Amino acid sequence: IPGDKHRPRVTGLCPLGSRELLLADEENRSLKRFSLQGDFRGAVPVHGDAAPCSVAAVGSRVAYTAGSRLYLAEQDGTLIWQKALRPTQASHAVTPAAEGGEAVAVSVAGHMEVYDARGELVEKIFPDGHDHLAMVFVASRCGRYVASDWHRRSLVAFDGHGHLLVELGEERLERCQPGAVCIDDRGHFYVVLRELSKVMVFGPGGETLGPFLTPRHGIQRARVATVTGDGHFAMALSDGTVHVFRIQCPSQ
Repeated sequence: IPGDKHRPRVTGLCPLGSRELLLADEENRSLKRFSLQGDFRGAVPVHGDAAPCSVAAVGSRVAYTAGSRLYLAEQDGTLIWQKALRPTQASHAVTPAAEGGEAVAVSVAGHMEVYDARGELVEKIFPDGHDHLAMVFVASRCGRYVASDWHRRSLVAFDGHGHLLVELGEERLERCQPGAVCIDDRGHFYVVLRELSKVMVFGPGGETLGPFLTPRHGIQRARVATVTGDGHFAMALSDGTVHVFRIQCPSQ
């Protein structure tokens, strides 16, 4: 977009309402709004010229991480609060809390921390009772979290109490390290297999529903992805482009 000084590096992506996407462009230190048709709708100012990494719309507000800090802001950029996170990983994934409301969940040192609208830490979630997961990508919907665990090269789904619901090892992921993850309103979850330029879709219980996107869809070097409330799947590639697809039931 006009004003960018560098090629975009989209490291975060989330729906903003039902008809927009919010992108975290780490390279240009900006949060950008686009329609699903690709029209630029403006920017959400970033606090202190930080370089945003992960982003999530939480109610009418925007949560994002930059370095080892978590921010919550209004859509006009007004800062509500910020929190320092334990600097134990290169980046922290942020998502709305699975239980809904205005709480924010963020991955920190192998577990999830949940902050309320006032910025108070209200819960720590340890999936399956341990904290040695490396949750690089996290999504939430339908009362559950789904995360890519790079420690065990697996995909894990767990509820707001940390009870493990599904774990898919790399043998279920075509021997690939899982990339970006997201969930739709039916509880189906999608995982990017970056090495194969493919997106697989699984049912709520972990059953394989097949490939959703393949190399023929032009998704080489996928970075992050999200699902909108009206049934669109959006994916940002390493070249800074964003591709939007309409979701159809795999059985159709």
